[in-house]
Amino acid sequence: MKSLNPNAVRRTSLLGAVRRHVVIVIWCLVNGAVIGWLVGSVQPATYSSTAHVLVNPTVGNPFAPTPVSVRQDELTSLETEAQVAQSAEVLTVVAAEHTPLTLSEIQRGVQITVPANTQILEMSYSAKDPSTAQQVTDTLASAYLANRQRRSTEVNDERIARVETQTQGVVDDLRDATVAAQTGTSAERLFQTELAAALRNELVSLRAQRSYLENSDSPTGSVISPASPSTRTDALTPLLILLGGALGGLALGVLMAWAVERFAGRIRTPSEVETAGLPVVASVDVRSTWARLTRPRASESLEDTMRRLRGRILDLDPVPEVIAVTPAGSGAPDAAVTEALAESFAKAGHRVVLVRTHEPATHGLEVEGRGLAEALLHERLNILEMLQPSIDPLLCLLPWGLSAESRELLDPDRLRNVLRPLVDAGHLVVLQAPGIDGAEGEAVVGAADLGLVVVTARRTPSREIEAIAAPTSGHTHLAAVVVGTQRSMRRARRPTSTTHPASGDHESVAREAARAPR
Repeated sequence: MKSLNPNAVRRTSLLGAVRRHVVIVIWCLVNGAVIGWLVGSVQPATYSSTAHVLVNPTVGNPFAPTPVSVRQDELTSLETEAQVAQSAEVLTVVAAEHTPLTLSEIQRGVQITVPANTQILEMSYSAKDPSTAQQVTDTLASAYLANRQRRSTEVNDERIARVETQTQGVVDDLRDATVAAQTGTSAERLFQTELAAALRNELVSLRAQRSYLENSDSPTGSVISPASPSTRTDALTPLLILLGGALGGLALGVLMAWAVERFAGRIRTPSEVETAGLPVVASVDVRSTWARLTRPRASESLEDTMRRLRGRILDLDPVPEVIAVTPAGSGAPDAAVTEALAESFAKAGHRVVLVRTHEPATHGLEVEGRGLAEALLHERLNILEMLQPSIDPLLCLLPWGLSAESRELLDPDRLRNVLRPLVDAGHLVVLQAPGIDGAEGEAVVGAADLGLVVVTARRTPSREIEAIAAPTSGHTHLAAVVVGTQRSMRRARRPTSTTHPASGDHESVAREAARAPR
């Protein structure tokens, strides 16, 4: 027989899950955008002001010209000045002038940058109030220059102190040398005279250095661009938060769509059944809501679908002799599809035995009658004598009548052996099986050559189809018949009523069924 099962089970794609649950995705996207907009709208505005300070070389400063280096705009030195400008020593003065602000708040708002190839420090401060940002920036520039002036003055004073100390030492040595030049031998007097002359020259040099240091006036720098009017720097922040919320909502929506499709997804189209791994041989009025609204047409009847299904079954090689019709999952047997398939074969001239595994209740009590259960209990019984006629002369019915005792004997091999006389007599056996997930449904489907799984659109979970389509070791080939809503299953046909003959008429029914051509 041609195999109908694919080689592997394919999972539902993420794109398909998003397409089927687009409402969830859009809902999460809109809510994420709204939350982002609300969060962005409550964010306080931030204003920033910027001042530019020109740094001049000073005496004792790393920028001062030296014989080995004439460059005064070394980047490393400017970076050092940038660190000094935002140090606690400078910012403490700024915080003292702006008492509402603390040192940590000012440190968080200050930003010092060094433009490339310049001797300029770009000082910026950000605050929630525009006037505060501008005032703090001006104060920061002034405090930095004052700190740099103080550091330059301290270095100059230290140099003057060192020159003063050296001068005092030279003066003492010169005094001693002058006294010594008046006594001693001529050689000693000559040495002391030369020493005194050298000390006088050194003293002149030291006095010149002191005069230069005392009279030196080197500017440490200047503010070449005062604090600019404050501008808002967080104009894009609400928009970015809104976009972030929308993207977060979109990701959450996609995840929820995948989770819903994976754990609670419902089959909607025959293509989804095939994607889950089960081939579809027929479908009855399975269309999307949009297709029904935009392209209204007369629904194909169940009988027409069964004719196409019959053709596909007869095209199999070899033709299956026992066909089980079972719903996906563990639901009740599908009487509509089972009876329609049996009637379709009977109308085409085939002798058919419809085994009803589900008997309707009468006043809460099950109808007792001879059927397949007796054949399972007593293998010597002639199952042909248990057949009951229907309106169609080529269609016979076989009740199920399963009891607790006979249910224990229900297994695929025993059921095939019981049905073998019907097949040998030229009948096509159609089994109305319970849900394939149950023990009874699994045994009935296992005894058949072909199992037709009835999938109800928008009701059957996709995970049940994936479980059914998993490769098994049995010989039964599975295929799906996808049906629409219960409305599409309503069909105008004559009922498959049964004339219950007396017990003595079973032989005549069997003879009539045997004489009918297949």
